[in-house]
Amino acid sequence: MRRPSTSKSHIPISQTGVCSAVLAVVVLMWARPDHWLRGTPCQAAANPTPVASAGPTVPLGFSPRSYEAQARWEKRFLEIPDALRCEKYLRRLTRKPHVAGTPGDRRVTQYIYDEFKRAGLDSEIVEYRVLLSYPKKVEVEVVEPARIKLANPEPALPEDKDTRLSDPMMRMPWAGYSPSADLTRPVVYVNYGNAEDYAELDKLGVSVKDKLVLARYFHGYRGGKSLEAERRGAAGIIVYSDPAEDGAPRGAVYPQGPWGPRGHFQRGAVVYDFLVPGDPLTPGWASTKSARRLAPEAAKILPKIPMVPLSAADAEEILKRLEGPEAPKGWQGGLALAYRLGGEAVKVHVALQMENRATPIWNVIGRIPGSEEPEKLVILSNHHDAWVYGAVDPASGTASMLETARALGRLRKEGFRPRRTILLGNWDAEEYTLTGSTEWGEQFDDELRKNAVVCLNVDASASGQDFTVATVPALVPALVEATQAVRDPATGRSVYERWVERRAERSVRSYAVPGAGGGSVRFGLLGGGSDYMVFLQHNGVPALDMIFDGPYGVYHSVYDDFAWMERFGDPGFRYHAAMSRVWGLLALRFANADLLPLDYSIYASEVASYLQGLEKLAPADFFAGTIRPLMAKCREWQAVAAKVTGQLEVWRAGDVVAPHFRAADGGLKPAATDAINAALMAQERAWLDEQGIPGRPWFRHLVYAPLASYEAETLPGLREALEAGDLERARQQAERLRDALERARRALTDVVGEADQERERLR
Repeated sequence: MRRPSTSKSHIPISQTGVCSAVLAVVVLMWARPDHWLRGTPCQAAANPTPVASAGPTVPLGFSPRSYEAQARWEKRFLEIPDALRCEKYLRRLTRKPHVAGTPGDRRVTQYIYDEFKRAGLDSEIVEYRVLLSYPKKVEVEVVEPARIKLANPEPALPEDKDTRLSDPMMRMPWAGYSPSADLTRPVVYVNYGNAEDYAELDKLGVSVKDKLVLARYFHGYRGGKSLEAERRGAAGIIVYSDPAEDGAPRGAVYPQGPWGPRGHFQRGAVVYDFLVPGDPLTPGWASTKSARRLAPEAAKILPKIPMVPLSAADAEEILKRLEGPEAPKGWQGGLALAYRLGGEAVKVHVALQMENRATPIWNVIGRIPGSEEPEKLVILSNHHDAWVYGAVDPASGTASMLETARALGRLRKEGFRPRRTILLGNWDAEEYTLTGSTEWGEQFDDELRKNAVVCLNVDASASGQDFTVATVPALVPALVEATQAVRDPATGRSVYERWVERRAERSVRSYAVPGAGGGSVRFGLLGGGSDYMVFLQHNGVPALDMIFDGPYGVYHSVYDDFAWMERFGDPGFRYHAAMSRVWGLLALRFANADLLPLDYSIYASEVASYLQGLEKLAPADFFAGTIRPLMAKCREWQAVAAKVTGQLEVWRAGDVVAPHFRAADGGLKPAATDAINAALMAQERAWLDEQGIPGRPWFRHLVYAPLASYEAETLPGLREALEAGDLERARQQAERLRDALERARRALTDVVGEADQERERLR
């Protein structure tokens, strides 16, 4: 769904380093004490080896010997993904609208299943019955000072036959899960409808109580806007796409350019899944046949006030009639009028008939079983439901997944057997409330917490050429190495080289916030809005979400179709194929690496920075007495994590750090491999707290959670307690963080401890 804040949960950008000079010293001191005594690590620390554009000869997690066979399979894999096949997949996927739970959705499900089977994957369709929402009637009309019909369909374009739709549901502007309503109220313009905007209205003496509020999309998720309006006593909320964010002020509009025409509107679900995602009637447990279900009125994530989305063209009919004070300077949008706050003069009638009903949805699962550790899962994640055609969101990602499945299946037919199981999960009803992935993640929670290695999520693969990623910090080195090995279609250089050079511009769709570190690559932190959420924030699986980004003004509209993609998003479909290569290469490496390519020393540095950032929130004595000791714990964790990273680096160089780990043939003992990998997998799980975040216990991760805006919140339990001024709760949350840090450190210490002791004996 990747809902933009501007409305998608991705495309951030921050900077973090893959390895600092100080870390290099720590690693080398532990890994090669004989070299340290000769002083060579000092030279390495002062002049760290730059990452070559061609990438390292041996990727992290492999030795030169183990990479010989892997390299042949990687070379073969990278030869297979084909842009023309991606085009063919996308054309089929976007042939008809396919809202979750509809016949069109079922057809797409069957198509994906058939392609998985054709590729040679072990495939299944998993059905859940969940609460979904559909419109029966949507009417909006200005009734005073004049009568003007609004909620008009998106205009058909002569240049694009797919924009001519007859299905009434596809022509309506609607928000899933909005309650039905029939009301007439005055309108107040509230800018983006965030808490800060309402605070500004309070200063200006403007009340929204029992009024319709008019908010522009972006800078926050529509569910967060609804909840904020609900808290302020509004009777309902109208959201619209202002051209300033995604229309003509950004550039040429469709069909002449990629930005949104005045008549487009953004569909979407209005639901409070930042409290708990998934089926609203089974919050925290899977919607299996025998599952208990809440009554709809008991579901705390369903909104209490109605919402309807409008186009800029329709919203202008309201805005140009508003009276009252002129809106603050920062509230002026992209329409050619003076934005005013409104009052009593303009009244709008909203009549909505919505139907919420239990509806089947269908996940498609494809597997290539592992030969040595079949229980371990490398998960590739995407969804297939869309609000209309969804060429970018999600069908571009689905097309890349199908091509990845074909390439991996070709390898399987040629004799490839991954060490660990590669699982392709194509989820349904993501657009509603991340439903398909959440139900599956809840159903198999125990298995995933025990065995899932990584979640590689691609909500959408291409709307342009700029590689962008949100990720847990531990995955950055693997990402760097994979992107170094894949060619950028436009320049012929590596994807990595373009990633490094990308300007630090926040995408119009971004909810993500920057990481804290500094380095050559930019990445964002994972908040909410896509299918990685259950895996990271509920199951404790390291995750990422990546896209080739670009100008994209037709999000969740009828214009997000095959013709838009063919003309503007990815002409030639080369970036669809490039994403297949990056995605599949990461999967192959996590599936086959001797030692999992995860670097938690980077993660420790990030967490320490998040803690340092709390200095502005916390009283001085609390920060000194409670938070600084946590930073010291981070340093302890980083030191031992650096030792494990050192093991991976020395293994990459063709050596084993200590005789304790060495097998008779010179490789790693299987028990040592298992122990190191178990310790690495334990790191993300260490951040899970069974009590969860206060007020929303489904979110168990103590480092990352989504805000109501869908932006990533770091250290959510502690941060929210400090923001509330509740120092007792803050102390409790700090204790949980301390325990989690200790769990993470201890898991790694148990692995390196015996090797350290043996090294001391040998000195």
